[in-house]
Amino acid sequence: MRRVKCSGNWLAKPKPLDFSLPLSAKSRPNLSVFRVSHLLAVAMVFTATLRAQSPSLTHTVPGALAPGRTGEITLLGANLVGVTNLWTSLGANVISAHASNAGAAQFRITIPADAPVGIHAARVASVNGVSSPVLFMVDDLPGLADVGTNTSAASAQPLAGPVAVDGAAVALGRKYFRVSAKAGERLAIEVVAQRLGSKLDPVLRLLDLRGRELAFCDDESGLGGDCRLAHVFAASGDFLIELRDINFGGGSDYRFRLRVGDFPLASLAFPAAVKAGTTATFAFVGPQVDRLQPVTATAPTNATRLALSAKFPGSKSSAFVSALVTDTAEFTEAEPNDSADNATPFTLPAGLNGRFHRPKDRDFWKFDAKQGQRVLFNAQTRSIASASEVMLQLRDTKGTAIASSSPNDAGEGSVTNTIPADGTYFLVVDELIRRGGSQHAYRIEATLLGPGFTLDTEVEKVEATPGGSFNVKVSVTRNDFTGLIALTVPGLSDVQLTDAVIKEKATNATLKVTLPTSAVPGSLTQFRIVGKAVLGEREVQSVVRTTPALRKLFPSLTTPPRELDGFITLGVKVQK
Repeated sequence: MRRVKCSGNWLAKPKPLDFSLPLSAKSRPNLSVFRVSHLLAVAMVFTATLRAQSPSLTHTVPGALAPGRTGEITLLGANLVGVTNLWTSLGANVISAHASNAGAAQFRITIPADAPVGIHAARVASVNGVSSPVLFMVDDLPGLADVGTNTSAASAQPLAGPVAVDGAAVALGRKYFRVSAKAGERLAIEVVAQRLGSKLDPVLRLLDLRGRELAFCDDESGLGGDCRLAHVFAASGDFLIELRDINFGGGSDYRFRLRVGDFPLASLAFPAAVKAGTTATFAFVGPQVDRLQPVTATAPTNATRLALSAKFPGSKSSAFVSALVTDTAEFTEAEPNDSADNATPFTLPAGLNGRFHRPKDRDFWKFDAKQGQRVLFNAQTRSIASASEVMLQLRDTKGTAIASSSPNDAGEGSVTNTIPADGTYFLVVDELIRRGGSQHAYRIEATLLGPGFTLDTEVEKVEATPGGSFNVKVSVTRNDFTGLIALTVPGLSDVQLTDAVIKEKATNATLKVTLPTSAVPGSLTQFRIVGKAVLGEREVQSVVRTTPALRKLFPSLTTPPRELDGFITLGVKVQK
């Protein structure tokens, strides 16, 4: 057994209405935890134990709150009587909480003024356990609810000004909304559904009052199954927005947030990534970004994303765009770089950021490597909201291709090779079907492969009683390494670990964690599992990824939220 000590304070008896963070900012994302006193948690036992199942969440009402504002949000689901904690990924300040019934819990919270427009996560905990996360938005558009009776053009719900509507698709039917516009006015319309974990696969149409189609969108490149469009009206008048599921599905699982205003159709920042702690100037990639000015920002050292404002001058509504925050040097292509003679140089390891400015554009990158080094290049396109698909080819100085990616790759394109001789080599990047333009960009993760390992788990939450225990199965992918891997749990204090070593050559292990008897029922804590090993004369470590669990939890998302990856949430249950 092994005892672990860290900065987590979830074992201490919480003070009444203590809004402090239980973990340091360096050990996890910015969190907000609303704690009631230990006496209140004990009092909840008499009612909560009547429903011994863990709380679960389906969605929030409204679907978004505004930055810098205090508002009411209801989390809907099951087994919510007696909830004692609310966690959000953006550091919301919880003022009050009330669970009126098992299916709904109301919270009054304040969203930080600097909270970025975009998608965030929330969880709740009670003395019966902890919920999986649910996704919601922070939005600078004022929101209202779908009236529910707007299932025909004649009963279309009127919308005025920049606005967002929270609702659900109706089975075997359509939802209609009525807007007024002046000649020459531009209107952007966006459906946020699958990006919030909804089952809705939206289809969007803009119609005149005679039913003639002015604009249409099904799946928008870079948005997964969601859609958006923008239209400049030739004449003044009233118009209809029609929304339905592609398969005419409906119900509470088919929720949407319909955003209507004059915002950019921006998909991602360029460059797509920035090294933590450094400053970069970002342009924007998307179908309508010409009026957007570049933005200069500094990446924090303890984040996975850098949110960037994408708003037209004078507009009240934003597109939500972000750049990845990495621990590698990031290189941006220098045009023209369409041949070996003018290739953009870089050094391994690195992130390579490029754009296909026009159809048939081709990018050359060059680097030096030594014989025996194994290189790996992984493309990122869909996962960063780009419309591109790429082909990669590794060439030597004679122009001979020594390795290429496959167009049938289930991923986003990768190529690997063992360098045959010391020298300069070239990575050639093509758009798969030679497309180009304002929507097309990519990032390449360029790495040197050496002995090591990666760790994964299908667990994103665990539960245990004071003095009780929980198990987490950890899977190992080894790369030229067969040795022992020791497991630790930063974020949990005064716990006992059993089977905390992955044996030589083993491909998995089950870690057992036992809580102290002083653990407080109803508390909620996030932690990581870290594997450490000695390779030669150096120690290496790898955080256990929770991507497999998040993919199961959010099957409609192209890429699960990066902010949640690697974090497991512990809920302490009351002793039955």
